[in-house]
Amino acid sequence: MRDTVPTPRRSRRFLLNGVLCNVLNPKIALFYLALLQQFVAPGEPVLATSLPLAGVHGCISVSLQTVLSLAFGWIRPLLARPVVYRTLEALTGSLLVSFGVRLALATR
Repeated sequence: MRDTVPTPRRSRRFLLNGVLCNVLNPKIALFYLALLQQFVAPGEPVLATSLPLAGVHGCISVSLQTVLSLAFGWIRPLLARPVVYRTLEALTGSLLVSFGVRLALATR
C-alpha cells in the first residue's frame, strides 16, 4: 500500500472530479425528480419550492462527507497497519463468501 500525501493542487482536482461526477450523474437528477415532487403542494411554484429543498440536501450531504473524510483521515494510520489491514480484508472476504454461499443455497 502506497503512503502518499496529496498536494493541494491534486486535492482540488479530486474535489472537482467528485463535484462533476455528482452534478453529471443522472441518478441524482432522478432522485430529485422522484423525491422532491412529494413536497411541492399543488399550485405552488415548483422551481421556487424545489431549489431550497435541494440546497438543504446538498448542505447535509457536504457536511456528512466532510465529517466522514475527516474521520477516515484521522483513523487512516490505524487502518493502514498490516495486521489491521489483513484482518479487515479477511473479514470482508469471509462476509462476501458467506453471502455467496447463502445465495447459492437459497430456494425460491
